[in-house]
Amino acid sequence: MDQGINAIILILVTLSISIFVFIFLFEGLILVFFLITITLIPLLAYTCLVVITTRWTKYKVMKEWNEYEEIKKIQPPFVE
Repeated sequence: MDQGINAIILILVTLSISIFVFIFLFEGLILVFFLITITLIPLLAYTCLVVITTRWTKYKVMKEWNEYEEIKKIQPPFVE
């Protein structure tokens, strides 16, 4: 699995665990949950953006490489 996808899953798991711990278990520590959320939500957005742009760039490079390989297969005309 891609490292970016693993990072997104890790951030979501961390958010869900912090919801459980800081809201349901220790109700007085809701401020800590908000601080964690303020940190992790932008990190999640940035990670998603990086994953999308990386995959898009990889797709574009593979498309260009395939075009290059097709051009390479064309033989030049014989010159007399």
